[in-house]
Amino acid sequence: MSNENPHSDHHDPKPQKGHQPHTPPPQGYYGAPPEYGYQPIEEDEIDLIELAQTFWDAREKIVKITGAFLVLGLLIALFSPKEYSTEATLMPETQSAQSGASGLLQQYGGMLGISGSQLSGGQEGSIPPQLYPNIVQSLPYQVELMNTEVYFSEYDTTATVHDFFSGIHSPSVLGYARQFTIGLPGQIIGLFKAEEQDVSPLPKKVDRDSVLKLNREQMETVKILRERLSISVDQETGILTLTSEFPDPQAAAEIGRVGINLLKESVKEYRTQKARQNLEFVREQVEEVRKRFEEAQQQLAEFRDSNLNLATAKAQSREQELQSRYDLTFNLYNSLSQREEQAKLDLQEETPVLSVLQPVSVPLEDNTSGLLILIVSGMLGGIISLGWVLVSSWWKQEKVRFK
Repeated sequence: MSNENPHSDHHDPKPQKGHQPHTPPPQGYYGAPPEYGYQPIEEDEIDLIELAQTFWDAREKIVKITGAFLVLGLLIALFSPKEYSTEATLMPETQSAQSGASGLLQQYGGMLGISGSQLSGGQEGSIPPQLYPNIVQSLPYQVELMNTEVYFSEYDTTATVHDFFSGIHSPSVLGYARQFTIGLPGQIIGLFKAEEQDVSPLPKKVDRDSVLKLNREQMETVKILRERLSISVDQETGILTLTSEFPDPQAAAEIGRVGINLLKESVKEYRTQKARQNLEFVREQVEEVRKRFEEAQQQLAEFRDSNLNLATAKAQSREQELQSRYDLTFNLYNSLSQREEQAKLDLQEETPVLSVLQPVSVPLEDNTSGLLILIVSGMLGGIISLGWVLVSSWWKQEKVRFK
């Protein structure tokens, strides 16, 4: 009898065929279990190393692309036209409850025979500051600006703004390049247009109620001016900022000054239109009544000179008739004279005040900064070159993987 227990669980393990014992992975193996004491190598570290190596291998291409952008930036800085800009700060009036003229008139109006009810006229709201940019962009405003004669110090000549942009000023190299690249379709379309060019002169004064007709060349000048002279509004304070940008420093300041004056005149014309019409009407009435009053005065004086004793009743009746006509015309003339004074005060009341907080000044430096253009060109070239290297490296890896 054997002492060996057939059901004994103790037996010598025998390795199965083809089975290899599990050994720990080598040092530095990516994805090693933590129980073996090995720290996995971070994937980010590998990517950074590979990324740096990729950039280093392509350093010549990076330098060439960045250098090409720097050369391009240098050319842009050299051939960019010089532009000078100046700004002015304006403060439109705020409609107060009562102006000084109205207050004085209410205080002393009784001495002039003007009642307080007559003072209520002419008090209309002021123009909102948000409408001032629309006035500057309007066609009548632009036409008057085009007719302004300005001295261009860089060209040593005096010319109207329209003549300067249509005949004296020439585009820069970049302007010509833009004209024959981006603007080439427009140039081609213009060649096939059979429309005859109107050579009518630019109107000197624009009636806002009339139809205004400009030719193509004049409209091009309007388009240029709308880009070069603009006005912005601070929505919180209502302060206006007028900006003038021209290829000449003296012209930039002069156009800014003229632009402010034209803005004042435009606002004044709009605000005082009703008051001016009323004053003109009252003046016509005063002139007509004045003639009638002088005629009645003359007739009464002549009658009295020729009838010193007034012996008859007929003469006395005639004198009373002339005296009544004289009194009537005198009272009417006096009343209309008071209305004329009131109309003058209403006109003054309606005249807006556009205060200049900061006037325009002649700019000393142009807007184009060559150093800034070079910096931006270099940064753009570096970013594009690095991106190109990354895309090229990724594309090569994808091609190898799919082969």
